[in-house]
Amino acid sequence: MTFTEFYNLIYGHFEDNWKYYALALVFLIPIIIVTRKRSLPVIFYTIETAIYLVFMHIIVHMFVILVVWFKVNTSMRALREDGTPAEVPDWATPLYDFWNMQAYTPNWIAYVEITFAVIIILLVIWFRPPVLGPVKSKRAKKRLKEQSAVREEMEKRKARYMDDIMP
Repeated sequence: MTFTEFYNLIYGHFEDNWKYYALALVFLIPIIIVTRKRSLPVIFYTIETAIYLVFMHIIVHMFVILVVWFKVNTSMRALREDGTPAEVPDWATPLYDFWNMQAYTPNWIAYVEITFAVIIILLVIWFRPPVLGPVKSKRAKKRLKEQSAVREEMEKRKARYMDDIMP
């Protein structure tokens, strides 16, 4: 599947179902706005993880291409009379329809990619644990910092006052 075919597939799907997507947006946008302190971190966390998974898929695809190229160009066997190598591996991964398990040749490459995806998800959770709660605004953080500074100052004044009145 070429990029143009993939684009036409997605565009055709959205063109056929745009009313359903518009209806879903009408209902989801108010819900997201009302629950933005909790829903936006989840949405952004999911988008970040998806970006990492896309990069991993592209790297696996390019690595398979590199391995096939290396196998063909470093073969110690002689070329045939027509100039083609004697043995060409048929390894391939789909770049666009990655959900199609039959498009992976050999099939175990799909399981390697699934394993990498699970590892990436676990690493993202380990190194960037999701903060699933209300996000404090800069103003709230500044106010909390000012309150703690005022509290410290009052404690110092109280201690100094107590030292002055107590023998």
